[in-house]
Amino acid sequence: MKETECFLVYDHYELNGRDYMVLACFRESDRKLLYIRYYDASAETIAGNVYVARIEKRIQNVGVFLTIPDGHVFVRDKDCRNPFYVKKQSFKKNFSVGDLILVQIEKDAIKSKEPEGKLSIQIRNPYFVLVKPGRDVSFSKKLPADKKQEFSEIQSGDKSLLIRTASAELGAHDLQKKVEEAALELDGIFKDGANHTGPAIVWKDDDLLNRLLLAFPIARNHLRITKIMTSDEAVCDRLGEYGELYTDDALSLPDLYRIRTVTDNLLKKTVWLKSGGNIVIEQTEALTVIDVNSAKARKSQPFTVNKEAAAAIMEEISLRNLSGIIVIDFMKMHNSDEQTAICSLMRTYAEKDYARVSVEDFTKLGLLEMTREKLYPSVNQTLTGHLNYDSISSVDAQ
Repeated sequence: MKETECFLVYDHYELNGRDYMVLACFRESDRKLLYIRYYDASAETIAGNVYVARIEKRIQNVGVFLTIPDGHVFVRDKDCRNPFYVKKQSFKKNFSVGDLILVQIEKDAIKSKEPEGKLSIQIRNPYFVLVKPGRDVSFSKKLPADKKQEFSEIQSGDKSLLIRTASAELGAHDLQKKVEEAALELDGIFKDGANHTGPAIVWKDDDLLNRLLLAFPIARNHLRITKIMTSDEAVCDRLGEYGELYTDDALSLPDLYRIRTVTDNLLKKTVWLKSGGNIVIEQTEALTVIDVNSAKARKSQPFTVNKEAAAAIMEEISLRNLSGIIVIDFMKMHNSDEQTAICSLMRTYAEKDYARVSVEDFTKLGLLEMTREKLYPSVNQTLTGHLNYDSISSVDAQ
């Protein structure tokens, strides 16, 4: 499939007296907004960082609670395999209180929930994920067959390697070189970690370019980023050849790309359709309810409005990053064939989403049920403070 050329805008954005960083992805050909994220500019992420941590408590079939210099970390039981011990209290028992182990932060703290981590340490970039310990080499499902064949001889030593879709733009020699460089860095993390005698930070994931390129499902949706525009000179320097400095003082970068208008629209409950109909989005803690109305589309058939609404709903769900249970009340249709057609249409649109989406079916009450994976807080949660403000973290959907 042919790649779509896109560019990112990453800049300061003020809303209601609070300073954010906004990251928006636009299609190059027509400047259509594809994805948008907001981050609290004052919040520092620890996601990706590697620490030497002290075990405080182990709950069987639940997980391990750890102490790091910045506080506490929780590791789920399924992520407790193959720990690397810096210091072990007992050679007969794993996960003893007081043991020192390496942990990598997977998710920042949200509200009262502590950060979550994993005991397998990884280096992740748009081309591959390298994990220690491990030995297998695997490929993204969307990587072309000829590239899988070309990369079949790639070596990763005592580490697991997942080759991502974006690696298709590289040759085998260049990919092997990048893997070897990452392997050296990963080995360095373990070597440095072994030298500590208490909780300490070992490695800080501060590669801004890597974070921004991973913050969107670039490879999965066959997007190729051509540049990242910003008005912050220091940020631009960190972006290397991808960075493009915006210097017009008369018009801010967010205003140039109408991000304020976009933000206002994403926070509104009502979205108007070209036909004159509308959709009303009610987001609650438990679920999201979407209502399709004829409104001013009095001359349009319900099925026609519903088809238009289906496209708008899936776009809004993606842009707003709605997740969990979503219930949609479409306009009443004449028969089950029309409901089947709407279901099919919604599933087609869902395939383009970077998060996992499951479109179920219409209930006896005529409501369409669906679920969407939660990858990060919704726009509404981030900007209104209903949940902890978002921080830059990657979307592992490539």
